[in-house]
Amino acid sequence: MNWIRIIKLKFIGLAMMLSSCGIYDFRGSNIPTDIKSFSVSYFENEAELVNPSLSIDFTEKLKTKFQTETQLGLKDQEGDYQVTGFIKIYRIQPAALSSTTGATQTQFTISVHVDFICPKYSEKDFSKDFTSSQTFDSQLEFNSVESQLSNELTDIIVQQIFAAIALDW
Repeated sequence: MNWIRIIKLKFIGLAMMLSSCGIYDFRGSNIPTDIKSFSVSYFENEAELVNPSLSIDFTEKLKTKFQTETQLGLKDQEGDYQVTGFIKIYRIQPAALSSTTGATQTQFTISVHVDFICPKYSEKDFSKDFTSSQTFDSQLEFNSVESQLSNELTDIIVQQIFAAIALDW
């Protein structure tokens, strides 16, 4: 019984130490205290297959993620954290084939290229592709699942980007 109390006290002490040092703020981010702003430029859709609303939807989701999960202020340009990039892939392709019926599963993929610049901490800078995909039954019309799948995949990619920038794990 006494060892449980010791473990709880150690955990509380560790939590207080981490949060007081500015290392981790329990909202999920690991951002230096002198970083106060971020900017996200418009993500053009350079994929072969173009969803007309994807660029604006993706850009706004990325901005919203930083606004709701950090205390950084949004700037039009030249934030302490600067995110630029483009939508590289928006593709559907057969994922599973049957010798009798052809494609049984279709894979939908979105890939986004991101350039991240932090002028105060250039060692954090990166240029990287973030990709997510999902399969769906080939008997479904892509138009009938596109909106839902696109929303799910962009949510995943936004989380991947946020983790790479703000969580720094």
